[in-house]
Amino acid sequence: MEELEHKILLNPGPATTTKSVKEALVVNDICPREQEFGSLLKSIADGLIDIGKGGSDYHVSLFTASGTGAMEAMLTSAIGKSEKVLIITNGAYGFRMEAICKAFDLSYGTMCGFGEYPNAEKIDDALKAGSFTHLAMIHHETSTGMMNPLEEVSEVCKKHDVKFMVDAMSSFGGYPIKLEESGIHYLVASSNKCIHGMAGLSFVIFHESCKKELAENSSGYYFDVLAQWENMTKKSQTRFTPPVQVCYAFKKAIDETLKETVDARWVRYQENWQILHDGFKDLGFQFFLPEEQESKILLAIKPGQKLPNGFDHFHDYLFERNITVYPGVIPESNTFRVAVIGELYPDDMDYVISVIKEYFS
Repeated sequence: MEELEHKILLNPGPATTTKSVKEALVVNDICPREQEFGSLLKSIADGLIDIGKGGSDYHVSLFTASGTGAMEAMLTSAIGKSEKVLIITNGAYGFRMEAICKAFDLSYGTMCGFGEYPNAEKIDDALKAGSFTHLAMIHHETSTGMMNPLEEVSEVCKKHDVKFMVDAMSSFGGYPIKLEESGIHYLVASSNKCIHGMAGLSFVIFHESCKKELAENSSGYYFDVLAQWENMTKKSQTRFTPPVQVCYAFKKAIDETLKETVDARWVRYQENWQILHDGFKDLGFQFFLPEEQESKILLAIKPGQKLPNGFDHFHDYLFERNITVYPGVIPESNTFRVAVIGELYPDDMDYVISVIKEYFS
């Protein structure tokens, strides 16, 4: 393969990928109904369970979709007319869950405002009334960079026998999640974030105990979690045509994730994040969140008066030097974002800070 430039993508996915993942896209043409490809899909599902430290009680439904597709699949497959979900709406993606429930007329309630850290005791109080059957929460809220308290909320859900639904779109594969220990019932993520694959695939991991409600409640056709899993299990194929080459690249990315280990990747992410945090702080920038709420995966940065020529001018300068930064989405707050998802290392972060210092000089 022709040597490609190393691009430092500081957007929260699609991520900077390895040369070997890119090369995995170049495979012989194959019909996705062949057994060879079916075996590839099974190995992808098994690899995802391994990444999440799950066991035989967890299953994977794989969809050709962005992460929002998996989010929609989870909600519309699990929440029926007799169920009600409590959604933690403390960022853009929590509000996206609410929008999906509205669109499909699913029964729901909400907690938290934008940028508010979820309080486990308040969630406990909300679940005591007994009207909620499910709780849905973003793990890493990439609009703000907040890491919501996964383990604490999991314990509250166990206490009230409420099914726990987790959007781990930008944490699964980068943050050590232990499915069996946490008691997560549903988890959604995608191929192109912390697993460092190509965009085009998303997935729902669900617990065996959820099969009954999935069979009874699904209001989707394409995004039917149980139907997709049953088809993959019985026929070794997805119900509809998958992105063949992206699947091969995803399998390679999963293998590389397992080889590095999620624990080691998490250490690398934190090291990268700290270099960016300290570099921006030294340059006089401020951050949207207090440090104890930061995910160590993404920073939402307040430019203040530091960018007199505007974000676009700053972005373009960096882009010309193979660095991509991301605009903010926080209402009534001027921010931009940098993430450390992908095949990035401390040397990359040092380069980023040096280029930004050069910009200001």
